[in-house]
Amino acid sequence: MNIYYIITLSIILIGLFGIITKKDLILIFINLGVFQEGIVLFFVLLAYDENSPIITTHLQSYADPLIHSFLLTVIVIGFANLALMLVFAMILSSKFKTLEVDEIEKKVKKQ
Repeated sequence: MNIYYIITLSIILIGLFGIITKKDLILIFINLGVFQEGIVLFFVLLAYDENSPIITTHLQSYADPLIHSFLLTVIVIGFANLALMLVFAMILSSKFKTLEVDEIEKKVKKQ
């Protein structure tokens, strides 16, 4: 197995572990970003092909630009999602005076 796939899998697992174990909203959002970037890196690795057809003859290998354009869109959408999640976190923190998920759930159940 290629070392790049192992590094990518470890980045994905670090992000997933952080999403599951952390209780602070900001840390969950950061780990969600790490998880997303691990997925993007995985797709960049999948896009690379040594035998892809290209018109110029002096290039031995290249990556498919179509997948990279899709991944650029994924990155922009991920940034927009992160901005929206941070706005929701600001609203929750101003209403409940905490960013801890367990505390917010307790306060919501009391209401």
